[in-house]
Amino acid sequence: MLKAFSNQVQGIKYLLTHPHQLKWVINRELYFGKRKKSKKNWVEWQKYDAKTHIMMMQAHAETLSVNTLNATRIQIFLDMVNSIGGKDLKILDVGCGDGVISGPIMKLGNYIASVELPVVASLAKKCNVSSVMAGDAETLAFASASFDLVIASEMLEHLWAPQSFLDEAYRVLKPNGFLIVETPEGVGGLNYDSHRNFFTVEKLNSMLNMRFSLEEVKRLEATGSAQTPTIIALYHKKTK
Repeated sequence: MLKAFSNQVQGIKYLLTHPHQLKWVINRELYFGKRKKSKKNWVEWQKYDAKTHIMMMQAHAETLSVNTLNATRIQIFLDMVNSIGGKDLKILDVGCGDGVISGPIMKLGNYIASVELPVVASLAKKCNVSSVMAGDAETLAFASASFDLVIASEMLEHLWAPQSFLDEAYRVLKPNGFLIVETPEGVGGLNYDSHRNFFTVEKLNSMLNMRFSLEEVKRLEATGSAQTPTIIALYHKKTK
């Protein structure tokens, strides 16, 4: 209890000495104070936060391009994609953001479609994917057995109902298809105000409910830009 109080005091001191962050918190509570009350409110908050985040990344593209953490993430994804075929794959990247993951994978010779939040999708169209459509990750507008691979990079923790997305990922994957999930590891993931959920490998395995087998797990340690460790897990859809 004392530690929690100390953390609150430190948080207040930080906001008072960082006017930009204080303005962000005021806007968040003023316009999205009820974000946790309903899915509709949560999605509106996610649209605002994602739009701001993508615009920031686009404004600092050169800095991000030499970011060691990003380079490591990209290489892990490339290695996993190569391990399941490498090219000529039909891939769904749910929440492509600025395309930092999709772009290099597409260059291998793969077709990549993406689903993004309304409003955010118009920004995401600038990223390097074959096609981007506005939609809801929890109710994917694709036929069953449509994709060889579904990518969920840094998006599962943002969802209102992540189990619904995992069910949908299973549905749209072809028999013997694959799923790659990247997410902060552990309860520390909730330190981000845009995150609703946290995950461990054990929790992911439980949610995937024996319909997927875990093929590989990679971990990225916490850094200054990533406050928590990150899981990148490759799953294989089981055949019935």
